[in-house]
Amino acid sequence: MRLILLTEQAFFEPLGQLLRAASPALEIVLARTLPELQAASTSTPLRILSVGSDVIVPASILGRLSGPAYNLHPGPPTHPGIFPSVFALYGGVPRFGVTLHEMAASVDSGPIVAVDEFAIEPTWDRLALDAATFATLQRMMARLAPQIVDVTKPLPRIAQTWGARKYTRKDFDALCQLPEDTTPEEFARRYRAVGEGPEHALTLSRFGRTFRLMSEARGPIVRGGQPT
Repeated sequence: MRLILLTEQAFFEPLGQLLRAASPALEIVLARTLPELQAASTSTPLRILSVGSDVIVPASILGRLSGPAYNLHPGPPTHPGIFPSVFALYGGVPRFGVTLHEMAASVDSGPIVAVDEFAIEPTWDRLALDAATFATLQRMMARLAPQIVDVTKPLPRIAQTWGARKYTRKDFDALCQLPEDTTPEEFARRYRAVGEGPEHALTLSRFGRTFRLMSEARGPIVRGGQPT
């Protein structure tokens, strides 16, 4: 039996350890790209678990699985789509969380299996919220690992549904673009949500040029509380 962990290299070891503790005999394979996923999706029984990956699993792979594939979405059901922490902070919501759900043809739309939520501290920026989200994700995986590693049985669904608005790259790019009449309050709101580059950055267009707000700090790039 095989479980494919569709994720980044930095996340594979901490998440793989949680799954191996629940089933030492289970073969856990890392897939970072679609070609790696296709190459690993040949044995059965097989389960796919996606965590923090931008790879969209095609219907041709989902259709040949004996049961559902799962995705751990780094946000609550109210925030489907891209960069949920950014839009949660910009929207000023008091709570956040992570969502485990079945994969479907449309991203962040499949039946929901579990939701773990926590309060957002007023002092948190995006990096702090992402770190808290990853810690919550690890706790959820530790709790549900015995069910996740049993690749012969689907996880039970719960009666929660996705929010009506699915955030897109277009929404994110619009949020990053500072209007000419941006007030200090609006700048602070966007800065808290977006932060400074290199992956996220507010931009300002002037004189036919686009300027990106980049930090002078030379520290490591961090995603989900983990250096990359």
